[in-house]
Amino acid sequence: MTDIRSLSVEEAAGLHAGADHYRAFVGPPGRFDLMSSAQFALLHMLGLRDSHRVLDLGCGSLRLGRLLIPYLKAGGYFGIEPEAWLVEEGFARELGEDARRLKSPRFDHNADYDCSVFGEQFDFIIAQSIFSHTGVAAGRQALNAFRPALAEGGLVLANWLVGTEGGFDPETASWVYPECVIHSPERVETLIREAGLHGRRCGWHHHGGLSWYVLARDSWALPGQAFLDSLAITPLER
Repeated sequence: MTDIRSLSVEEAAGLHAGADHYRAFVGPPGRFDLMSSAQFALLHMLGLRDSHRVLDLGCGSLRLGRLLIPYLKAGGYFGIEPEAWLVEEGFARELGEDARRLKSPRFDHNADYDCSVFGEQFDFIIAQSIFSHTGVAAGRQALNAFRPALAEGGLVLANWLVGTEGGFDPETASWVYPECVIHSPERVETLIREAGLHGRRCGWHHHGGLSWYVLARDSWALPGQAFLDSLAITPLER
């Protein structure tokens, strides 16, 4: 019997999302690299500097972390991931232990969206494809945790599968990954407002069809809607 976790990147390319391989467990393995670069590029467009502190919620197998950890100054990267084995696979098969030693990233494995565990406030919090797999209870819990965890002027980058609701009921759905929960725009806006956050939809392309939102504790910190709309660029495919 084949040990799925031991498959090479090439051998794992055809696995389904959610399969027990570090590249597939976090999403379609064929998009692993695209989701890395797309998130990093969005952070860059929104002002990321190497001195910033970034919390990667649901950091998985360091799909984004493999780019962020080398870029940020030591101690600047924080990851929350309930599946601890994914983080270890990310270091073993993508980054190497030198990156952990040189850059001192910090991790926590809670499944409660608890952003206070590091005793830090963050310039950016990114939640890639978390709320697309769960309902409003988890979304509310996470957004409420984001607000006190943001530094002054800090931003949250989060996405939802936005559209006409159907299938899983957002009011009752728990974690349904790899299935998705569709949220209406009005429901997303209500969640953001109820958490005491300000938010705007962002046109940044998502390879899985999700909609990005940029959120802030302070309204003055939000980029203008015209700028966010201008980011609606579809990358070239090679």
